[in-house]
Amino acid sequence: MPETMRLLKCPACGGPLEPPRGEATMKCTYCGNAVVIPESLRAAPETAASPQVSIFSGVDMNAMVGYGAQWSEVVQLAQSGRQAEAVQKYMALTGNTESSARYMVDNLSGTQLYDTLTGGQAVQQIYAPYMNMAAETVKATTRWSLWLGCGITAVTLCIILVTVVPALIGVFASIWASLP
Repeated sequence: MPETMRLLKCPACGGPLEPPRGEATMKCTYCGNAVVIPESLRAAPETAASPQVSIFSGVDMNAMVGYGAQWSEVVQLAQSGRQAEAVQKYMALTGNTESSARYMVDNLSGTQLYDTLTGGQAVQQIYAPYMNMAAETVKATTRWSLWLGCGITAVTLCIILVTVVPALIGVFASIWASLP
């Protein structure tokens, strides 16, 4: 029986992708974006003559993708202002106390959610405000190290000038003195 071609478009660049057999996720060959393969396009893995053992052999990737979808629901509830429902769902997923769940949901409500529709499937990427704080820290550290580097350079140049200028004055004075 001939195998049908299974193609998927990358949500980031739109490049055509052929999902690997038995995988729930893949990396776009064009832009490197992580892509979740919809269940309708997943195929059972090919059976090999000799089974290969992997460190991931006991991990159910489909269950992990489903778990990610549940996290997405928590974020969507938090961002839509339904904090109580988000707290309850977060507590069910993690088993945390209500106070820690409320703290996390409050932080999640400030995140940004990007939806890209591809063939009826939504691929969501969540960027927390912690990324903005990290970027500001990097900028401040870079600015500080730039000023420090310029200060060290200025001190070094002053030391060189203090050392070289008197020597140059002595050389020119001796040349001037030797002129008739």
